[in-house]
Amino acid sequence: MSQMRITIIGGGIIGLTTACTVLKEYSNNDNLQLTIISEEFSPNTTADISAGFWEPYGFEDVDERILRWAAYAYKIFLDEYFSTKAARAGLIKLPAYILQEDEKFTKPAYADIVRHYRTLDQHEIGLFDHVKPKNGFVFQSVVVEISKYLPQLQYFLQRDRRVKFIKRKIHSISELKDKADVVINCTGLASRFLVPDETVRPARGQVTRKFVFIRFSRFHFLESDHSCACSMDKIHVPILYRRRNGLCNPSRRYSRSWWNISIK
Repeated sequence: MSQMRITIIGGGIIGLTTACTVLKEYSNNDNLQLTIISEEFSPNTTADISAGFWEPYGFEDVDERILRWAAYAYKIFLDEYFSTKAARAGLIKLPAYILQEDEKFTKPAYADIVRHYRTLDQHEIGLFDHVKPKNGFVFQSVVVEISKYLPQLQYFLQRDRRVKFIKRKIHSISELKDKADVVINCTGLASRFLVPDETVRPARGQVTRKFVFIRFSRFHFLESDHSCACSMDKIHVPILYRRRNGLCNPSRRYSRSWWNISIK
């Protein structure tokens, strides 16, 4: 059988998890040659400073395909949480409180694929009275400390002789046209310049981190997009500010205001 050359561009969380998925799909194929090319690897990727929380997010219509992908990732993270490598990989399991400002309750499309889903009672709603939710729900989710998770993924991949890492900046996918049979673009926002595709814009803003010595549930406002999530040793507060041009550039006053709400 001829060699199967697959190249992944991007060494962040999407690039490395995609590489693991490819290895799983072709576990018995000794002719696979998997190359991961990235300008930077952990700890210098964008993913290293992200807040890795599992939740299908940002879709107006969640179809069966998205739910299938979400369930696949949810199962992998839970299996890893219950494994011996959970602490090294920065995986923790926490209840996620999703709060709603609308009087009419909206049940999430993913309710049937998560563990311990239920609506909040009035006592629980009252615990968040400082942000005035009308209703909400809770389910068991997983938070991943990406700066711990990426090195574990890289270690796993490097142990497979079919995998090769190359630190290099790719300016155009056409550079790989004679070097790969399949190219998988996992560069995220860099696709704006790599493809190029000027319609690619950030969907979220910045994340501020505060080190704490507690383990804390995540809460999230569906409508306003305010949220707070805890990893193993810090709180992640996405500070979001949406503008019509798609850029996310929060003011210092806005950031401080939401941080004060979150720490309550």
